[in-house]
Amino acid sequence: MVPRWDAKLGDAIVSSFFFREARKLNARVTVLTVPELAALHLQDFGVDRVIVTDANPGTAQLFKVVRQLGRVDVVVHLVGRIQPAEILFLRFLRPARVYSFDDGLRCVNRKFGAATAGLSVPERFERVLMDLGVSEVERKYIVPRPSQIYCAFDAPQILVNPYASRPDKSLDFTKAVLLLRVMADAYPEKSVGIMYSPSSRTDAQYLEAEVKRKNVKALKSLTTPGEAAGYISCAQAVVSVDTAIVHMAVGLETRLVAIYPAMGTEHNPWLPPPSPRTSVVYSQQDVHRYHRTGMKEMNEFQVEEIIASLDSLLATDIDSDELLSFQARIVPGLGVASRTLARQLPLISLNFPEVKGCHPGTVNLELDRPLIVNKPDHRTAPLAWTQSGRTTEVFDLVRIGLEFDHVEKIIPAWLYIAHASPHRQTPTIHEVIAGPMDLADVSSCRVHLRASAVAPTEC
Repeated sequence: MVPRWDAKLGDAIVSSFFFREARKLNARVTVLTVPELAALHLQDFGVDRVIVTDANPGTAQLFKVVRQLGRVDVVVHLVGRIQPAEILFLRFLRPARVYSFDDGLRCVNRKFGAATAGLSVPERFERVLMDLGVSEVERKYIVPRPSQIYCAFDAPQILVNPYASRPDKSLDFTKAVLLLRVMADAYPEKSVGIMYSPSSRTDAQYLEAEVKRKNVKALKSLTTPGEAAGYISCAQAVVSVDTAIVHMAVGLETRLVAIYPAMGTEHNPWLPPPSPRTSVVYSQQDVHRYHRTGMKEMNEFQVEEIIASLDSLLATDIDSDELLSFQARIVPGLGVASRTLARQLPLISLNFPEVKGCHPGTVNLELDRPLIVNKPDHRTAPLAWTQSGRTTEVFDLVRIGLEFDHVEKIIPAWLYIAHASPHRQTPTIHEVIAGPMDLADVSSCRVHLRASAVAPTEC
């Protein structure tokens, strides 16, 4: 059982891999969390059970949870100090192991306070998994995916998030205006999008109006973590003060400039992991004032540092951002995908949930030149999808956009590459999956995808 009733999206993203890796233990995982994070844990993180509670629930509500839970073997409580009501809660649960930072409590027999003091949050969760018996831990985050991807052809190229959960963790209005103006002038050929939460949407619109740059706009729709992930996955770079957006960018491997408070020699367990895709700019603090008041100062940095970091990241050829476009003709298929995809899609979407809403059938495209995928967005493990379960198959998925003459917007879709399919022998023929589409009387389209996904071929 894992309590996550702190209601913090950033904390949830950082620890998301724990739930995927816990499956290696054949363990049943229950998460206690607030309504806002329930669907994230159940649908995206794939936990077995979610029990919804208030943030920091009291004794009466915890007694009800005890009856719902039944037997619990392990409690992983890495969300701050254990409160008095929780001590009584643990006494009634009687788990064999309790992981916590509260080393002084007798009910905690896996004392992770002093033992993990110098580690990052992901490293602390990794230690729990290893103590439970997982020999190899993959710390790649699970990031929520939207039901509809915002394609790179429509989304801003640079995203700026000046907002966090509290005003003192956010940029003030004047600093945000300065940053956006300098950025817009430094990259006049790039579009800049202002990110926000539902509560800060009006502020973002005021910010857009004050900046007065044609290439700076507040995002039109941003209400869920999935929508934020859609924009981040298409962006060339993200600048953010908020831990949730920072770690979503890490999980999506998008170039990132993260703004963090400088805390002197103190260890910050929330820093993004070192990566050639990531740069951290520090805002100077009065550390004594912070310890006295708990208030942070996020505006004491030079805007020039942000631009220099962006220049360096955007000049780094980590992945090619170039988009390729192919003309394609819709051709008849083999007539078997409609039967097989109904069994394959539920298995594929367990670890690649963005295809969950796809129609169980393929569109077969004949491209005007050969295309060989060498870097898919997702490759499955061998999946036993047949009725007998005796044979397995691997599938590659590549995000693409489909452009039709009769539709204004580019439609998000995925190349679907079944490794046992005879289509792999013909690199001009590719199968595509997408949401339900009306293709009656449609015979052609254009396919857009990132150049780094495919190997160079002769035209």
